[in-house]
Amino acid sequence: MRSLQACTKIPVPLLLPALALWGWQADLLPWALVMGVLLEASRLIRLRLDIPVSDFNRLWNFSTLLFLGVGLYLFLAREGLSTVGTMVNSETLGGRLDGMREISLTALNFLRWLPFVLFPFVLAQAWSRLETLPWSTFSLYAQAQAARQPEATPPEWTQRQVHPGYPYLALVLFASSAANSHPEAYLPAFLVVLVLAVWPWRNPRFGWVVRASLLLVLFGVALLTQRGLNQLREAWQTLEGRLLQSAGAGNYDQLRNVTALGVVGKLKQSGRIILRLQTTDNQAPGLLREGIFNRFRGQAWSTSHRQFTPVGTATEGNVWRIVPGRRAGSLLTLSRYTSQGEVPIALPGRVLAVRDLPVLAVETNYLAAARLREGPPLAVYTVEVGEGGGFDGPPEADDTDLESLAPADQETIREIGRELGLPGQDPATAIRTVERFFASGFEYSLWQRPREGLPPISPVAEFLRETRAGHCEFFATATVLLLRTAGVPSRYVVGFSPEQRQGDDWLARGRDAHAWCLAYVEGRWQEIDTTPGIWREREQTQAGWWEGLGDLLSHGWYRFAVWRQEGGNWQLAVFTAGMLVLSWLAWRQLRGSRWRRSRTSPSSTAVGSPAPGLDSELYPFIRHLEQSQDTRQPQETLTVWFRRLGLTIGPSANALQEALRLHQRLRFDPRGLPEPDRNRLRELVQVLTGAVGRSERER
Repeated sequence: MRSLQACTKIPVPLLLPALALWGWQADLLPWALVMGVLLEASRLIRLRLDIPVSDFNRLWNFSTLLFLGVGLYLFLAREGLSTVGTMVNSETLGGRLDGMREISLTALNFLRWLPFVLFPFVLAQAWSRLETLPWSTFSLYAQAQAARQPEATPPEWTQRQVHPGYPYLALVLFASSAANSHPEAYLPAFLVVLVLAVWPWRNPRFGWVVRASLLLVLFGVALLTQRGLNQLREAWQTLEGRLLQSAGAGNYDQLRNVTALGVVGKLKQSGRIILRLQTTDNQAPGLLREGIFNRFRGQAWSTSHRQFTPVGTATEGNVWRIVPGRRAGSLLTLSRYTSQGEVPIALPGRVLAVRDLPVLAVETNYLAAARLREGPPLAVYTVEVGEGGGFDGPPEADDTDLESLAPADQETIREIGRELGLPGQDPATAIRTVERFFASGFEYSLWQRPREGLPPISPVAEFLRETRAGHCEFFATATVLLLRTAGVPSRYVVGFSPEQRQGDDWLARGRDAHAWCLAYVEGRWQEIDTTPGIWREREQTQAGWWEGLGDLLSHGWYRFAVWRQEGGNWQLAVFTAGMLVLSWLAWRQLRGSRWRRSRTSPSSTAVGSPAPGLDSELYPFIRHLEQSQDTRQPQETLTVWFRRLGLTIGPSANALQEALRLHQRLRFDPRGLPEPDRNRLRELVQVLTGAVGRSERER
């Protein structure tokens, strides 16, 4: 009896203010007030429902299924899975930041609705005659163990009692922070609600002056914390803006390319798979362009033509004709993920058409960069390649410009051009001269030394005059600028050079990103790549031991993305099937419950309600021990108390353990105790009472 009385002394938390705060923050105030009134009305109305613990077990399992249903809805019906795919497969920092932001919003939205999910359970407990519930109610494992082994003694932790109101109070307060509609007043309001919740636990030894002083201190700390959080949020937004700006806002920037020229230390590239390709001739795809640039300023390349124009309209089969009237020689199929429906289209130089691409528009610019708009999450398209292909615009003044270079770069480039005899050479000769120059004495390197204690020098000049070592951006930039000293129109190109094959696919990873030069020779643009061929081997050495596992996950996700995209409205089907399964499980949990109005008042429940096991024969024995030996402490279990009294040793120890097991079954087993076992409990209590009496007389 003492255990039950101790449990019922726990004050009921005041949930109406907490729910009002949550509803205010989540813009659900009318619903929150109705929920709070329904809970608080149980304090004023003495009507109670007779709900056994077994029904609470089923109701909690139903709440768990409802929790899973809400998560399933947010993850499938609200594009949560697509957001995960975008974040995992995006090759840019901006794309991953966008994906993380979307996932965070989904998680916050999920947390926002949790008070609704658990409200039926808390409402049932508030209107039942039970003040507390055992921990086994909230454990599927404990319920399964009890069903498999009904005769076994339940673990001690499953018998401890808990008031569901306080965990629900914590959940409501936590959910209120997820929907921050009124950030300036949130922390002070949160503090008021928290004070009201813990007020019944106040220590009466302290007067109102001490309490008021503590409250003032807490309010001051809350205001300072609120100001600090606002400043932290502003700092994060500023940092995020810079990250997105440097990352091209989620996509590769086809108008401006910030190179790694001048970056000291080791340049690391990613092993993430960005493109998957298949060719009809089983040959490597060659160089694939994503961006073409003709202006160099500082360490950045940009384009003089920022305008993208649509490529007409797609014909039957989603065919976008780049060069009409030409015959295709070979086909190249590419697959890549988009970021919010947009992505650059990686294309070979002799492209004629792009087909099987269901998008709103395909756009190109004067320098032959292409991109898609309003595309699917996974873009799978086929490129027709043949003679006469390509849509590069003719040369213009920016393709031979050197005057806009920094003075140090311009001086170095012109000086080396004169040393090589480039001025006056025809384009073909100038190209051979530049290729021989870089083939002798230059090497590929991902590492650049710092110039500590040395006079400053431009990265291009340092590459050409001192280090003679660098990555592809150094070679491509220097090649373009040196050819311009010979009057050869030249452009800077970035894209991919895939050479790795897995099965039928060619893979382009982050480290396969490459830069090269386009030179205008005999009326057409020609690809010039002066980067030493060893660059691919050097990049391959960066592959970690975990890359194989990453490839396995990437391939699995790719196959799932293809199936998802080709399978119609798969999300609706999965969501419907999942909800049907959860509904069936919920019906299985709730069926068979019979809630009746309790004949006892809440006050009588605390001292003598006919709850299962409260008439156990062990209780008189416990009261006798408290009167004759020592009082049981509120935190002590019966086992610990018996051990402290020294009853777990001696001739009656076995009888005590058996009696305790039967008592616990009588108290907590929903099926009760069979009559033969109940008779055995009475016999054991008589034996124990006699043994304790003899021991007391001997003392």
